[in-house]
Amino acid sequence: MTDEYLSKRRMISYYNQVRIIRSLGKEVKTILEIGIYNSLMSVLLTRNGYKVTTADANPELKPDILLDLQADFDIPKETFDAIVLFQVLEHIPYEYFEKNLIKLADATKRFIVISIPCSTVFFSSQFHTSFALTPRHFLIQLPKFWSSQPWTDEHYWEMGLKGYPKKRIVSSIKNVGLLIKREFQDPYHPYHYFFVLEKNPKLL
Repeated sequence: MTDEYLSKRRMISYYNQVRIIRSLGKEVKTILEIGIYNSLMSVLLTRNGYKVTTADANPELKPDILLDLQADFDIPKETFDAIVLFQVLEHIPYEYFEKNLIKLADATKRFIVISIPCSTVFFSSQFHTSFALTPRHFLIQLPKFWSSQPWTDEHYWEMGLKGYPKKRIVSSIKNVGLLIKREFQDPYHPYHYFFVLEKNPKLL
């Protein structure tokens, strides 16, 4: 784990990950984290009182479950209150996106929380005065619809790039029967776009 990886912007993303999970409510106690890298997220969740199970395709990371999202994996039905995948899904071809969401929807009791890269040209500004405790943010962005090149060669796709507009991602989510409970983008680090997905309460 390098200092470059633990950048200020990435730490902002970790902060948002924990904050979003806590917003799901006290009934969420068991978490499956897929894609663990440095295990920092698992530590943060555990210290916030969650029971965390880790899953990853890399055995060197010593996850609780060896799980390859490009393989025919199986997770027992309705095992976890929430399943989280932060900056993971873009590392596999988009053809697996809906297939994986279907399996994950079966494995979660209620929620799936994901973040994916959002490739845009943006302008972000913050206004904070001594008269207000909460800062105000201003964000303008334009998807890079003219480009097919992700930020890193490790990514197969990114939302906003040519062929991957937001409406395509939203359509895929709805195709598998999941509801979008919340969307979130931090003006400090708009590259990470969060979706809180929920199983249809009528089907629970």
